Amino acid sequence: MMKRNEERIPGFDEIVFWNRNREYGAYDLRRCNKSVTSLSMLGTITVCTVVLLILGMKTGDVKGDDHGGIIVVVQPEVYTPPKTEVPEVEPPKEMIAQSKNLAPKVVDDTAAGGIFIPIMEELIETTFNGDTNDIITETEPPADIVPVEKKIFIIVEEPAEFPGGERALLEYINGNIKYPQEAIDNNIEGRVSLKFVVTEDGSIGEIILLKGVDPLLDREAIRVVGSLPRFRPGKQGGTPVCVWYSVPVKFQILH
Repeated sequence: MMKRNEERIPGFDEIVFWNRNREYGAYDLRRCNKSVTSLSMLGTITVCTVVLLILGMKTGDVKGDDHGGIIVVVQPEVYTPPKTEVPEVEPPKEMIAQSKNLAPKVVDDTAAGGIFIPIMEELIETTFNGDTNDIITETEPPADIVPVEKKIFIIVEEPAEFPGGERALLEYINGNIKYPQEAIDNNIEGRVSLKFVVTEDGSIGEIILLKGVDPLLDREAIRVVGSLPRFRPGKQGGTPVCVWYSVPVKFQILH
C-alpha cells in the first residue's frame, strides 16, 4: 500500500501521448504551455506597470500647484461670427407714367369697290316683297351612299299571315307545284325546307334554302315560294316590319 502511494501519477499530457511519438513537437508544446503562459502574463503585467508609471510622471508636469499636480482644462474661446453688413436696397425708381387713352383718328376709307351691306330693316322688307337675290339649287345625294339595311325580325308581336292561314298556304303550294319530269324519271323525291322574308307590304323578299334534296326539286320549290301572293305583314309595336317565314315543300311521286 505504501509502495503504491509513492508511485508517481502520470499527468494529462502523458496520458494523451501514451504510446505515441513524443518527438513530433506537439508533446513539447503542450508540456511547456503552462510555463509559457505564465511568463507571457508576467511580461504583460510588467509592461503595463511601466507604461502607467511613465504616464503618471508625465501627468505631474501638467500645469498646477506643487500639492498634487492638478490638471488644468482649457476651454476653447466661444466663436463669434463676424457681423455682415446688409446692403441697402435702393428704392424703386418712379414708374413710367402710363400713356393716356388717345381718341382714334378718323381717316377716309380708301378701300376700293365699296361693298354695300344692307341693314336689317331692308333685308326684312326685301324678304317680304320676295325680292331676294339668293339662288337656291337642289343637289342630288351622292350615288355611293349605302341605304340603311332594314332589320328582319324572327319573332314579332303580330306574326305575318297568309290569306286563309297555314292550310291555304300549303294548298297554294301543292296546287302550283310542277314536278320536274327528270326528277320523276329518276325517282327523286323528298322535302325541301325554305325560309323567306315577308316585307312590310306583305310581298316576298329574300328566299334562303335551308335543306335541299336535289337541284331540280330545289329550284322548283324556290319558284313556287317566290310566286306566293301578298301576306298580311307582321307588326311590331303596331308598325309593319320585315319578318322571316319558313315553309316546307314536299315532293312525292304518286304510283
